[in-house]
Formats: sequence, C-alpha cells, structure tokens
Amino acid sequence: MNRFITKTKTPSNKKETPQKRLQTGTSRNESTNKKNDSECNVQATPDVQTKEESLMSKLQFAIRNNDAQFTFDTLSTNRPFDNAMNKIMTKVEFSSSFSDPTSEFMLLSVDESVVDAFKESQRLTIRGESTDEAVLCTDNATFPIKVIESATTVLLLHNCLDAPDSPTIPNFEFESVDGKCYSTGELCSAVDVLNVGRLKEMLREQELRWDWKDKEEEEELLKGYRMNDMLDSVQMSVGELKTALVDLPIVKFPNGRYRYLSHKFRGEMLGLIAQLLDEDSIEDVRFESISFSGLRAHLPENVPDTVIQWFLQTRCEKIADGSDDRYQLPETNLIRDFAVVLLHEVGSMPLRRFSELLNKILPIGTNVDNAVFEGIADISDASFGKIITYLGPEDLPDTVKERMLHLFEYRRLWTMEQLRPYFKDVYKSKMAFDKYVVLNCEYSLSETNELLYCGVR
Repeated sequence: MNRFITKTKTPSNKKETPQKRLQTGTSRNESTNKKNDSECNVQATPDVQTKEESLMSKLQFAIRNNDAQFTFDTLSTNRPFDNAMNKIMTKVEFSSSFSDPTSEFMLLSVDESVVDAFKESQRLTIRGESTDEAVLCTDNATFPIKVIESATTVLLLHNCLDAPDSPTIPNFEFESVDGKCYSTGELCSAVDVLNVGRLKEMLREQELRWDWKDKEEEEELLKGYRMNDMLDSVQMSVGELKTALVDLPIVKFPNGRYRYLSHKFRGEMLGLIAQLLDEDSIEDVRFESISFSGLRAHLPENVPDTVIQWFLQTRCEKIADGSDDRYQLPETNLIRDFAVVLLHEVGSMPLRRFSELLNKILPIGTNVDNAVFEGIADISDASFGKIITYLGPEDLPDTVKERMLHLFEYRRLWTMEQLRPYFKDVYKSKMAFDKYVVLNCEYSLSETNELLYCGVR
C-alpha cells in the first residue's frame, strides 16, 4: 500500500487532559466577551457621512432647476478671462409633437444652382407619382434625387440658434427638438433630356379628332389637361414643359387645357388649306400673305380658333410690315407636314409613288426638293429603286437609347449631323446630344476619314 509523505506533522491521537480542555474553554469565553464588547463599541460609534455629491450631479440639478448662475460659473471655469463669452445658455427639449409622423423630414443636399434659384424666388418642387423616383424641379431645370438611408437619426431644431446680445447676468433660452430625419437625399446632375414620352402618352388619350364637333361638343370643356396636371406626371420643370410643347402638335384652349391634334385632324385641315391656296378667287389666303381672318372665313367650324392660331404661329412666319394679322407660309413647312400625313400610317413607300401623291395634294407650282425631308424621313436605295421611310420624331421611340437603336436598325452608318435632327424634341441643347453620342455610340472611319456612328455601346 502506497504511503503519502508530507511535511505536515501527523496529528496526535493523545487525549486532551481535563485541565487543558478547561483552559481552552476559558480562552474561548474571553474571546467571545471581547467580540461582544467590540460590537457594542461599533454600534455606539456615530454614522459615517455619505460620499460628497459630484460636480456633474450638481450641474444637472442646477440645469433642471434653471439655476443659470451656477451653471454658467461651472461651465466657464476653464475660461475665467473670456469676457466675451456669451452668457445666454440654450436648453434643448423635445416638443410634444416630436413623436408625430408629421415631424419626420428628409435632409436634401443641393448644389449652387439650386441655391441661386431659391434666392431668386423660384419655386422648388418635388415631382413624381407614387411609382416614380422623385425629382426636384426649379423653373427651368430638373434634378433627379438619390435617397440615402442612414442608421443615424438627426434631430432638427427649426428655430435658428442665432447668437443674441449677451446680458450681464447669465440666463437660459429654450429651444425644442420638433423634427427628426432618418434619411438624406443628394441631387444628381440636371437632366439634359425631356420626358416627352409620358407627355405624348397623356395628351394622346384625349387628342382632338376631326369629327369632335359631332361627338363631344358637350364635353369639350372637360377634355385635355391643364399645365399642373401635366407637371405632376411628366416630371419636368415649367420651362422644360413649355419647350416640349412647342415641338409637338399641341394646342392650348381658352379654358387652359391642352389637347393633342391627331394625324387625321392635321391632314384634313392641311388639305383644306391647300385647296384655298389653289383658289385664285381667294385673295386673303396666299403663300406670301395669309391671315387669321382669311382662314377663319373659309375653314369649317370644327377647326377651332385656337387651332388656326396654332397653325399661324408654328407653321407660318410673321410679316414685318407693322400688321399684327399678316403671315407668310413657307412652302417647305407645308411640304413637310404633308409628308408626315402621307407616311405616318404606311411607314415607307417607293419614292416615285410618294412624289406623285405629294404633287397631287400640294398647290400647283410648288417645287419639292428631297433635302426638305431631313429630320422626318430618309431616302434610301432598294432593288426596285429609291424608297422613302418615315422617321418623324413625333412617332419614334421616346427614350434616347431606344430611338438610337431604332435608327441604327434602319440604317447602319450615320454622321453626327444626320442623327441630330431626329433628337431635337428630346434634347435641350446640341452640346448635350453630341456628348451623348460621343460617350455611348460606336463609330468607324470612312475612306475619307469621316466619323460614322454605327451602334450603341
């Protein structure tokens, strides 16, 4: 059996003598008595004072009780010689409306152009429907908004914390936190493209047809859209919308509503005007001199006065002879309008057939040059001869990329000058369009080192 060897002395098995046990008992009694005496002494000792209150606790107590002097003295301890130190201190508290949903805001970071527009008293409006990405519009520009979610809550004080005149006695002023912000927004660069697609889609729903007089005379005042109705949907500034309306066959009626003129309406009206130009007996309707009163006297009632005025202002040129009612009609404008009437339904036809039809409906003596069709149609070669294809911007795809793909599908190679007329209705400036083509289109060089664009990247 193993033994464990230790340095500890093995306890003795000897029995204690009665005398020793008695001494031990006496010692224990003495120890107990001393302990009791000590406890009595401790109980008799007075209570020890609690720890002294901290400076922070005193400061918090002073702020809660509006003790401005103590608060100021404490906060200015490290600046005893700063005589210019403001003695007005601001207490911030949460307003009763802080928890309401109406107190939630979004902070928006803007650039200098928006600040300048605001200083000029321009209206800043956020536009878009529930399914759209919001945009900010000034009077003449549109800025897409990029929303940035944040895990940090920003508290808003709507009152400005301006530095008031410092009194000689410290005092409190009170401000309330009445708003909160969970996200911020950044403005992207102003868009260079007009959203004409949605505009045309809206207005074509209630376009003015040739037979409107028989079907909707009682509802005439209810048809069309007002400016504010269009702005809410198309996400444009007022200036951009007015620019887009100029390039489209849209008429503003006296009730403030805008309506789109259908192809049928324009074709019928142009046919009647061409007949008037052919009549020698009608002297107040000529290419060189045409007036509102002359057209009104010979056109039917289903051509409203506002449509006649639209024709004179958009298709004619004012004669600079001091007369407010005299215009001249350029032959090229009439030719282009009739080309749209003939081609928009069929899409394309042999050039020879097209020329025959066009000469039949144009006034006698009108000369047609094929260059006049630039921007609305294109003439190309086919196995049976030349063919003319309708490419009117009014009826082309509305987005820039889709329209560009459509044109490259029709023809492979284009110069910048050939492409530009087909985008005049969507781009606000020539420079913006040229920049898009250079950055987004593929190109090649011709044998004469001419730059030809051939596709979209």
